[in-house]
Amino acid sequence: MKRILQNIIIMVALAACVLTSCRKDEAEVIPRSKLARIYAEMLMTDQWITDNPDIRSLADTSLIYEPILEKYGYNSEDYRYSVNVYLDDPERFSRIFRTTSEILDERHSELKKQKNILDAERRMAERRELYAVNFVAGDYFPY
Repeated sequence: MKRILQNIIIMVALAACVLTSCRKDEAEVIPRSKLARIYAEMLMTDQWITDNPDIRSLADTSLIYEPILEKYGYNSEDYRYSVNVYLDDPERFSRIFRTTSEILDERHSELKKQKNILDAERRMAERRELYAVNFVAGDYFPY
């Protein structure tokens, strides 16, 4: 009986440890690489809001940024804590922004390539349409 009671106490203690370790009571520091990606998404979101004036008046940054943070497994408290930690080391913080800039430059290059492809496809479609109109009109059959 004493052995069973001892085992139950141990199991309850282990269960309590597991359950309390799963709770997130303290904010954690977001790693630099993830924070750079988060900043890049925040800046792209800001630009999208700026480009869409109808949305701008409805935009609440705390509501807009929270899903970005959640996507990476963090929350606003983690973000604020991380910023405070990185502010103590300006060199590390500046590296985060350099990485963010590189991410945005890569995204800009990708979008430019996609735009060039779409422009080329549009021009080709316009030529085909012009050819079809002229062909139907009989311009190509002089006899």
